Amino acid sequence: MEAEKSRICQEVDAISETLFSISTYLKENPETAYLEKKACEHLTAMLETHGFSVERGIGNLETAFRGRLSEFRALRPTVAFLAEYDALPKIGHGCGHNLIAAASFGAAVALSRIMKDEAGKVAIIGTPAEEGGGGKIRLLEAGVFEEIDAAMMFHPKDRNFAGRDNLGRIELKVEFFGKSAHASSSPDRGRNALDALVMAYIGMNSIRQHLKSDGRIHGIITHGGEAPNVIPNYAAGLFYVRAASRSYLDELFERFKGCVQGAALTTGTEVKIEVIPPSLDPIRRNAPLEDAARQNMQHLGISVDTDDGRRGSSDIGNLSHHIPVIHPYLAIVAPGVPGHSAEFRDATTSARGRQTLIHATKLLAMTAYDYLTSSQLRKKVSEEFKHTQ
Repeated sequence: MEAEKSRICQEVDAISETLFSISTYLKENPETAYLEKKACEHLTAMLETHGFSVERGIGNLETAFRGRLSEFRALRPTVAFLAEYDALPKIGHGCGHNLIAAASFGAAVALSRIMKDEAGKVAIIGTPAEEGGGGKIRLLEAGVFEEIDAAMMFHPKDRNFAGRDNLGRIELKVEFFGKSAHASSSPDRGRNALDALVMAYIGMNSIRQHLKSDGRIHGIITHGGEAPNVIPNYAAGLFYVRAASRSYLDELFERFKGCVQGAALTTGTEVKIEVIPPSLDPIRRNAPLEDAARQNMQHLGISVDTDDGRRGSSDIGNLSHHIPVIHPYLAIVAPGVPGHSAEFRDATTSARGRQTLIHATKLLAMTAYDYLTSSQLRKKVSEEFKHTQ
């Protein structure tokens, strides 16, 4: 096994310049959710250059793809490397998806070169629109992952983790409907929709002290009226409710609705609560798979940091409830540098970003090799997945 992992590392080193070029191209051509046409074409063309058969537009998503060396419906187990490549508006690749795509590409290519007898067990799936679009969810619903036994990707960050919790998320649009009137001469004839929204907002703030450590409620007011002398008959806001478990997420959603409905009752207004898809599930972690990744991090000389407790949300959470996944994080910046920032974006092609890309590619390929070649590990992964259902 050590000899094969050394070969994996050699294969990654051999294509390092290709990986850097992919990362740089994506950074210089940022495209937002479901508009990643250049990224999709560049990645699929590069896969074909390296001998992969590519299906474009899978799951009825124009910018999704699947690459593999041969048909593998009868060949199990199968590992898929997940490529994300959508960017953020204005900032570009401030979340480092250019590195994610390049690492998954490299892992698929490197591993396929040393497992030629079993090459059909390796795939790369291009998953668009992670930033708010829920591309993995739509691909999951379309059956794209039915032939996949485990999925892997890495994410750049300011620290190194083999895995960590993330939060489920429900996005909500709240609209209050009142009655307009002159704010000075006839306020008694009005019903203030803005007052209702502000009251709901204050109600949410009042329960934050009593949330568990993984609970989050936050939002913005998107519409608050037209003129100061007119009582607003319409007000609206966008809110997120987050939690680390499905049950607590549902509980917080009910408490959120209580704040909103109570505000409507108090102000004599009507309220509409709309859930905006996609809703994101908390990630379902798999300890044996993470342990394998942690051992490979140590093999590569990557220190594993203590979890900082900071949490985001991702559509890989939804996928993790259907198949085992792994989602390690590797640092490209110093601790404290935030993601979704220009500084983080620029770090993706820095010297440290390039080194992390090579480490991430090796880590993914080595961990996938462990899974594919060890029936004992696969059994542990499967048992853990069933146990955590």
